[in-house]
Amino acid sequence: MTSYFLFSKKGRSYTNIYLGLLLMALVIRIGKSVFFHFDSGLNENYILIGLLACVAIGPMCFYFTKSQITGQKSFDPKSLLHLTPMVLLAAYAIFYESYGENRYFWSLKIVRGIYYYWALYLLYSIYLLIKQKFIIKKSFPEEYWTYGVVLGVFLIWLAYFTSSFTSYLTGSITFSFLVYLLAWLLITNRKQIVASKKSKAEIKLMPQAEIDRLREKIKATIMEDELYKDPDLKMPALAKMVGLTSHQFSAFINEQLGQNFAQLVNSFRVEIAKDLLRRQQHLTVEAIGFDCGFNSPSTFHTTFKKATGQTPAAYRDQASDL
Repeated sequence: MTSYFLFSKKGRSYTNIYLGLLLMALVIRIGKSVFFHFDSGLNENYILIGLLACVAIGPMCFYFTKSQITGQKSFDPKSLLHLTPMVLLAAYAIFYESYGENRYFWSLKIVRGIYYYWALYLLYSIYLLIKQKFIIKKSFPEEYWTYGVVLGVFLIWLAYFTSSFTSYLTGSITFSFLVYLLAWLLITNRKQIVASKKSKAEIKLMPQAEIDRLREKIKATIMEDELYKDPDLKMPALAKMVGLTSHQFSAFINEQLGQNFAQLVNSFRVEIAKDLLRRQQHLTVEAIGFDCGFNSPSTFHTTFKKATGQTPAAYRDQASDL
């Protein structure tokens, strides 16, 4: 499975090399756990390899998340610097004190430290996702796939971190859950891609009369129901109102109108704002922006200027001089 993700063309369309490295580290770590459970006298070299692999899980999870969000999926050599603790631990075990020589110290101090190191990168990965979702408020390709991977890694970390209170095999069971979760996300994502391609093909073959009808229906729905006033208006809701699926609606505005959803709605908001700026002189520019559905004065200012080449205040001043 890991080699499929690393070297398959289809695999690379859904993920990147960091997920392959992450899965390999997890496989080594989980494999050590299974062998150790059934053979407590397992050779200490195998135990050490499992612990060293554990050090790589956090950094690879972080770089996977970062590359998914930014879209830069090529391997960054600087990421290897984050594996420095792994090299230092290997040197410590080889030249100073091995796992077998002082199991108590390794289990109590070093292993716990490894889990804290893993947790540090995991928290940073979660922070990146929260920042992208709730602060930047911008989606990215394979978004839910990425959520699934980070969630799975978190569950595995939790299983191992609490292994003193639960079964040591909990991590292995959790890993199996992660594999099934990723498979489900992969299949779901694939179905969405197929549906999107099918919708685009249908839209391209749509007669001009139907295109004109849908264009007018979208305009009427947004304007007559004053949907532009809702700053939280979502594409699925509007698509349902005009009788299209989300994929069909997205394909229509992309292919036939040359816009994305935000551009479409904002174009109506700007037209309403222009009218209010001319007629409602008693209202402040900020009030007009909020009335038209913009969630902040800065967003209104930026969007309006991009559409008209003028700020809302400058547009009002020019209109009052005519």
